[in-house]
Amino acid sequence: MIHLINDKVKENPQSDFLDRKTIMERFGISVSTLQRWMHQKGLKYYKVDRRVFFKADDFYSWLEKNRMEKQDK
Repeated sequence: MIHLINDKVKENPQSDFLDRKTIMERFGISVSTLQRWMHQKGLKYYKVDRRVFFKADDFYSWLEKNRMEKQDK
């Protein structure tokens, strides 16, 4: 029997999740920097036992909100 993918799943797929290691490697930051972003700068995260995850959409939205424009001197 062939099962077709439900159209609702295709229209609204779940966001991918990122773990701490992935973010630290991609952006070249330390654990302490990531923790500061989480606890002082408002980066949303999910915690399951000792593992921490970030929704990719939430992370990139947070990153965009914290973008600095170049200032002329």
